[in-house]
Amino acid sequence: MNGNENGENGKLGELIISEEVIASIALNAARDVEGVAGFSQKPADIISAFKRHETNKNVSILFGDSDVKITIYIVVKPGYNIQNVANDVQKAIKSLVQNMTGKIVSKVNVTIAGLESAKQ
Repeated sequence: MNGNENGENGKLGELIISEEVIASIALNAARDVEGVAGFSQKPADIISAFKRHETNKNVSILFGDSDVKITIYIVVKPGYNIQNVANDVQKAIKSLVQNMTGKIVSKVNVTIAGLESAKQ
C-alpha cells in the first residue's frame, strides 16, 4: 500500500443524498412536532402533471449549489397556535436534515394546508 488508500485526491468518492431521503427526514421531523395533525398534498402544477415519478406529494425539495430549500404542507390540530407550530416545524426540519445529511438547509417554508376538524 502506498498510504493513499483514498485515491489520488484524498476522496473516496461522491455522496449523493436523494430527494426522497431528505423529504422523508423532513416528514419525520415535522411528525414529531406538537400540534401537527398530518400532512397535505402540495397543489398540482403543470410540470408535475407530466413527471413520470413524483417523489413526495407532501414535501418539495429544491437543491441549490450548496444548500437545500424545503417546503412542507401540514395540517394543524385545533387549539394550537398556527404560528408557533409552523416555527417549531421549521426548526425541527432544519435541525434534523442538517444533522443527518450535513447539507445546509437555507430555507424551510411551511404551508398550513388545513386545520384538523375538531372531534365531536
